[in-house]
This record gives sequence, C-alpha cells and structure tokens, in this order.
Amino acid sequence: MRLADWAWITLLLVGLSACSRNSTPAHTLDTELAANSWSSQYQQGEFANQGFEQALPAQLQALIKEALSANPQLQQQGFALDQQLYQIQIQNSQSWPNINAFLSGQRSGNDAASSSQFRVGLEFSWELDWLGKLDAQQQAAILDAKVSFEQWQQAQIRLAANTAQQWYNVIAAEQQRQLIAERYKNLKANLQIIEESYQSGINSALDVYLARADLSAARARLNSRSSELIQAKRQLELLLGRYPSGQISVQGQLDTPLAALPAGLPSELLQRRHDIKAAQYQLAAADLRVYAAYRDRFPSLSLSGSGGGQSNQLNQLLNGNSLIWSVFAGIGAPLFDAARRENIQQQRYAEAQSLNANYVDTVLASFAEVEQALQLEPSLRHNAELLASAAEDSKQAERLAFENYLAGLNEYVTVLESQRRAFDAQSSAITALNSQLQNRIELYLALGGGLQHAQTSREAFASEPLFD
Repeated sequence: MRLADWAWITLLLVGLSACSRNSTPAHTLDTELAANSWSSQYQQGEFANQGFEQALPAQLQALIKEALSANPQLQQQGFALDQQLYQIQIQNSQSWPNINAFLSGQRSGNDAASSSQFRVGLEFSWELDWLGKLDAQQQAAILDAKVSFEQWQQAQIRLAANTAQQWYNVIAAEQQRQLIAERYKNLKANLQIIEESYQSGINSALDVYLARADLSAARARLNSRSSELIQAKRQLELLLGRYPSGQISVQGQLDTPLAALPAGLPSELLQRRHDIKAAQYQLAAADLRVYAAYRDRFPSLSLSGSGGGQSNQLNQLLNGNSLIWSVFAGIGAPLFDAARRENIQQQRYAEAQSLNANYVDTVLASFAEVEQALQLEPSLRHNAELLASAAEDSKQAERLAFENYLAGLNEYVTVLESQRRAFDAQSSAITALNSQLQNRIELYLALGGGLQHAQTSREAFASEPLFD
C-alpha cells in the first residue's frame, strides 16, 4: 500500500475518533429536587434502616420468610434477573473471536471422469472494538442486569410489606366478625326478653318486630363478615404461595404500640430506594446505547481467517503438503442504508430522554409517598384514640339504654339507636387501628427501608461482583 493511502486512512481514523468523542448525549438532571427536610414536622430525625420485619410478631416474621421463598411472582422476577445476567455473558462473547470448525466434501464430474475434493480446518472472525461500540453494549447489558436486580430487591420488600398488611387485614376481619357475632348474640338474648315481656303484656308488638328485624340484619351482616374473613385469608395464602383454602390460622392484635419512626432527609431516598436506583441504571444504560448507536454509523474493523487441509483424498487432509491458510483484515463502512443507522441513533436518544423524565417522575413520586404517609401518621393516631374512646362511651350508653328500657324509662327505638352507635363506633375503632398499621408499613416502604432476610444473589451469576 502506498504511503499516501496509509496517511489517508490515518487521518480518517483520527477524525472519526474525534467525532465519536464529541457525540456522547448529555442528560441534565435536576439535582435540587430534594428539599432540606420534609414538610411534615412529625417524626424528624435520622432514619434507621434495620429491617422492618424485626419489629413484627414472630408468626408474621415466619410468614414473611415463607413468602420470600415461595411466592410465584417473586420467583418469576428472580428468573427475569437470571435472564439479564446471562445476557451479560452473551453480550460479552461478541467482543471475542468467533471460531468454527468445518469438514466438507464435494464430488463432481461427468460420464467420462469424476473428481473429489475434501476440506477440513478452522475459521475465525473477529470484529475489533476500536470505537468502543461493543464495550458500550456490554456495559449497557450490565446496567440492565442492575436494573433487574434493584427491581427484584424492591419486589422482595413490597412482598414483605404486602404480607404484613394482609396479615393485619385478616386480624381486622376476624375482629369485625367477632364484633358482629357478639352483637348477634346480644340481640338474640334481647329478643327473648322482649318477647317474654310482650307475652306478659308489658311491651308492644312493635318492639318485638323491631327486635326481630334487627336480629335478622345482624345475622346477614355476620354472614358477610365471615365471607370477608375467608377472602382475606385466601389473599394472604396466595402471597405465601399456598393453596387459597381460606383456612390459615392467624393470631395477633391490632393495638400494637408503634414507636416513633424518624424519616431522615429527602435526599437520602436517592441512595436507599431500589426503584430510584433502578431508574438511574435504566437512564445510564440508555445513554450507553445512544453512544453505541452513534459509533455503529462509522466503519468497523474486522479480522478473519481460516486454516486447514485440502486434498482429493480424505486420508491426505492433514498431510503437510495439503495444509492451507488465509488471513484477511478489512474495514467496512456503511455508505447507504436509507438512514437506518441514523434513525436508530435518534430512537435511542428519544428512549434516553424518556427515561430521563421517568427518573425525575420516580423521584418526585417517592417524595410524595413519604409526605403523604408522614401527614397521615399523626392524624391516624389521633383518630384511633378518639374512636377508641367513642367505642367505650357508646358501649356504656348501650347498656344504660337497655336497662332504662326494661325499667320503662325509654322506648325500644332508643335502645336500637344506642346499639347501632355502639356497634359502629367499635367497628370504626378496629378500622382505625388497622389503618394506622397499614400506613406505618407504607411509610417504612416509602422511606426505602429494607429487609434483614432479603435475598441478595442469584445462582446464575453468584461468582461475579456485579452488585458490589
């Protein structure tokens, strides 16, 4: 090759390298999204990420461990992570030479004569990653795996939270069923007293009809509460990966004292929450794919070659005189592809811009979740206290109303109203306690709290320091 040709190629390579360095897309992220403190002044202080399951009852801790090991949806997400881990190996293999063995035979001729030709050997091809395209694709595959890893971690925490919430839902449903069962029992006893008084000529028939109607309504509500309890148990069993028979036994209380949960600083969510880190990795992977798409528009440098034997006789293929070899090096550059590569680059850039917006949206949504849960914490606690007091007062009013009715001091309608108020107050108190627990779990999740017993590695890639 002439010296002028080498000079032209050198200038071309230097120019392309310069162009590629100046073409990396830049994404501007708003680093001032996080405020200095939460708007709520409740529970300020440093957040302690110790694993929320450690403060839960022993039975619930055991159920969370069971869910983490047997839940089908979590297993599905784990295998999705495995796919991404193997994709890293697939992408990495593209940067290595491709070597194939071959053995072929051919026979040709006519009626007068014929000949045979046999070939055996190795062929190799190798695209040199002189522009860093393949390396960018490999790094993007690693980031894709990190996205799946963070999503898998988030799924574990979400599953644990759902299990705890459903466990408390079962307890609340059982307490609601017990409440209406007790009401039904009392109404049945009251009806017997009223019917006896009516037969003695003390009360009117109206009181009997009202008592019977109230008893039937309570029976219908008891049936409904029993069905709700079975459904709540089935939902819990599904989270545990069990058959949804609705027969799981749950032992626990809703009136569990809740210690203060300091919320830390908003900016700390960016390091704790797995969904935010997943969005960060998605954006970084998209940037690398823009980088790779841009470099794919320029020449690629490849090496190829083959070596082996060629002979008319099969047993002479490896004879020294029959050995042949060839090596080829070349640069291939796209001249016309109807702007396909350019459009791919623009597509990748649009994807990166979309993921940039998604990242900002994820961060803002996480802040909103914490703010909402923090705002609800004091109001739910106060409501639970007020409703507990209302329930006690209503029970006393119900008792006095029935005693006064038996003494002839008020009508039975007053008794029915006092009973209704007492039942509603007690039912609302149960709901308030459950809501307080549900919100506390959501707050811990929103603050990016983790699990002490979360899985952190997969067999598919256990030897690689991918997530360090």
